[in-house]
Amino acid sequence: MTIISLARGNWYLTMEMDCGMAKKNSVEFALFAPYNENVSLTGDWNNWQPIPMERDQQGWWRVDVPLEDGTYNYKFKLKSNSYFSENEMVSVADPLALRVTRDADENARITVKNGQRIITTYQWQYDKTPLPTNDQLIIYEMHIGDFTGGTGDQAGSSGGFLNVIDKLDHLVDLGINAVEFMPVNDFPGGYSWGYNPRFMFAVENTYGTPDDFCRLVDECHKRGIRVILDGVYNHSEDNTPLAKIDYQYWYYRVNPDEPNVQWGPKFNYGYRDEKLNVWPARQFVSDALHHWVKHFHIDGIRFDATAIIKNYDVLYWLKDNAYQPIKNMKPFFSIAEHVPQDPAVTGFDGPMDAAWYESFSKQMQCTLVGKDQDGRQPYNVDAIAHVLNPTNEGFSSHVNVILYLDNHDQDRIMWQIGAKGGLFDQAAFRRMKLGAVLLLTTPGIPMLWMGQEFGFAAPKDVNKPQKLDWSLLNNHTNADLLAFYQNLIKMRKENPALMTGSIEPFFMDHERAILAYKRWNDEGNLVVVVANFKPDYAGEVHIPNWPNDGRWHEWVYNYDVDIQGGTLHDSLAESDVKLFIKQP
Repeated sequence: MTIISLARGNWYLTMEMDCGMAKKNSVEFALFAPYNENVSLTGDWNNWQPIPMERDQQGWWRVDVPLEDGTYNYKFKLKSNSYFSENEMVSVADPLALRVTRDADENARITVKNGQRIITTYQWQYDKTPLPTNDQLIIYEMHIGDFTGGTGDQAGSSGGFLNVIDKLDHLVDLGINAVEFMPVNDFPGGYSWGYNPRFMFAVENTYGTPDDFCRLVDECHKRGIRVILDGVYNHSEDNTPLAKIDYQYWYYRVNPDEPNVQWGPKFNYGYRDEKLNVWPARQFVSDALHHWVKHFHIDGIRFDATAIIKNYDVLYWLKDNAYQPIKNMKPFFSIAEHVPQDPAVTGFDGPMDAAWYESFSKQMQCTLVGKDQDGRQPYNVDAIAHVLNPTNEGFSSHVNVILYLDNHDQDRIMWQIGAKGGLFDQAAFRRMKLGAVLLLTTPGIPMLWMGQEFGFAAPKDVNKPQKLDWSLLNNHTNADLLAFYQNLIKMRKENPALMTGSIEPFFMDHERAILAYKRWNDEGNLVVVVANFKPDYAGEVHIPNWPNDGRWHEWVYNYDVDIQGGTLHDSLAESDVKLFIKQP
């Protein structure tokens, strides 16, 4: 059995071949609090009687406690150095806790086996399964709690790691090969998006156990699905243990960010403890990164709010630390949620592999809704063509951008089309199909926000659950949209031209808002997209400068056309999009 334990302040892996009978062994408890005093350990094994701890020269307080095999709750008591409770005795859970209780006391929880503190006993089965490379990814962004449990969901009423496993085959059928989980580390309360992390090492209790999360990752790998974890390393939640121990040792005393982006204590990556030769915030976050990458076998990290972190030297350091535990062992992907957009965060000289392509999303939402918004016009064909090529926006390559129509931070695109655009029923689903084609035929790495594939509609709401309503798939229009996405993703994988960075708009009808663009590769694969961006019937279209004469297959409506003389003669309905593939 594989056992992960914490000792001397460092994570390491030990192998335990024989569990044997329950034994009473000495378990070390440690707390890094170099400038605090009167530190003691309390636990339920002795009715919470304080056990004095001793500080070593590196600032770690330690004590060995003989414990039989079992699960225990514990806390630390110490004199606080934080500005709001200086010299007061406080009780805090372990900042490195692997699990915490959900009661009002919020105790750290450990499981002991043969004198070792166990993270997980899960036996990994699919570590050697081949996984797609970064440039091949089609990402599915998911909130664990909301993905399952909606009306008509047979998996159950509450969303958790094991419930997600029950629906992984939905992702396989859809064609997804990477899933991006919104944060799964422990947050306060029973529901959250996870961007208020209180414990950076602990798995969120409402989702399941560490073993459950291991199993979910392993089941993803079994199906050839990469796992990208959303990591919050700009800030912590207000009541995180570090803030109570010695606030200014890890965080800025005065948050330097604008008020609208102050989400909790902000890590001070610029502070170095000269006496101990340690960067406190960097060391803590580095340990957390290693913890998730090494022990849970994830394949990438989406770094939250990198534009708020600002310091690119720190972002380089964050990425390097994320890669370190698995370097050269398997593909890994670092993604920046960098809004406002800055191409310099990616590329050959940038700290991250890729970044969210916000300009694409803003223009697509404006176009699909059909109303001016965010300073953009919906039927400005030049503006649409501009964002279809990420190099026009300064990105080095198409592999440096994550494309999306919407994400968790935005109102769902189907809801926007109805509430803002006034389009419903068939008209709305036509807009959704138009958006799907643009998403999956634009150079870049596409990402779907869960439920987008079958037209789930809802405004953004961070305060209450919005579980996917799987019963929508009983409706013909929703099921048809899902089938459209499934076939579209399959078509993308079968046409290597769509995996390149090549794109050339070659026809624009500004009055009717019609655009044609081509995609190609060096082996002769050629794809052309023709789109009517208006929800109005366009009728006949004559598109000159067609890339190649000969036989072409139109994919959306499934017919062939022979083109001669370099002009396509066809027609377009409302919000219509057609996709032509050159035949041999």
